[in-house]
Amino acid sequence: MTDGPAPEPEAGAPAPHAASAHPAPPHGPPPPHLRPQQPWSRPAGAGWPGGPPPPPPKGAGLAVAAVVLGLLGCVVPFLPVDLTGVRHYVAFPFWSAGLLTAVLGCLGRRRGKPLAAAGGALSVLALLLQVAMVAGHLAQALSPATAP
Repeated sequence: MTDGPAPEPEAGAPAPHAASAHPAPPHGPPPPHLRPQQPWSRPAGAGWPGGPPPPPPKGAGLAVAAVVLGLLGCVVPFLPVDLTGVRHYVAFPFWSAGLLTAVLGCLGRRRGKPLAAAGGALSVLALLLQVAMVAGHLAQALSPATAP
């Protein structure tokens, strides 16, 4: 080998092998500080903002369902239909389902949390109406019959 520049290749001669110009990389993975980072990954110990954006909040479907069920629980017992014997119990499925959907609508990353709270309030109102109706029915059933 000489200390001067490399000789120019001849026109018809094949090009020299590219691997001979650069040293071979060491075996094994590179050290942690030399590993390439993805642009969205958070390096260890760094508190820089970034990364993938959070998922969008879920819809307000549970909140709307809670309001509808709470309203049904408040209105259905007073409808002018023949519900003899079951009128004081007819609100139970509405307020219980409305309260459950209101609680689920307030949990997690959702839109419409105030609407879910309003549905929960309507469901509690339907519960109180049912308790008052059952208490009135029991008081009427347990009172001594008065003859005219």
